[in-house]
Amino acid sequence: IFFVTVGAKTDLSVLNPAVPSNREGLILATFLIVVAILGKVITGLTVFGQSGINRLAIGVGMIPRGEVGLVFAGVGSASGALSEATEAAIIMMVILTTFIAPPLLRLVFQEPSEQVETAGES
Repeated sequence: IFFVTVGAKTDLSVLNPAVPSNREGLILATFLIVVAILGKVITGLTVFGQSGINRLAIGVGMIPRGEVGLVFAGVGSASGALSEATEAAIIMMVILTTFIAPPLLRLVFQEPSEQVETAGES
C-alpha cells in the first residue's frame, strides 16, 4: 500500500518536457536512471572469487532494487525536504529501472544462436 500511495501522490507533470522550467527534473531523472543502471551493472561485473559466474546477470539483476528510493522519496516529500521535481525524478528512476530489468535479464540469459543450432543438430 505504501508504494501505491507514494506513486499516487507524485505529480509527474513536473517532468513534462514541453515546459522549460521542468528541465531540472528531467535532467535529474535522467542522471538518476543512468547512475542506477550503470552503478549496479558495474558492481555486478566486479564480483570476484568464483569462476563460471555470469557477472553481467548479477549486475542486471540488481537494477530494479529501488524500493529504498521510494521510501526516501515518501519521507522526503512528507517532511518537505524534497522538491516536487526531485521526488518525481526519484519515482521515475524506480519505475523505469523496475520495468527495464526483465527484458535486459532475458537478453543476458539468452543462449547464443550458434549453441542453439548445434544443439538441434545432435
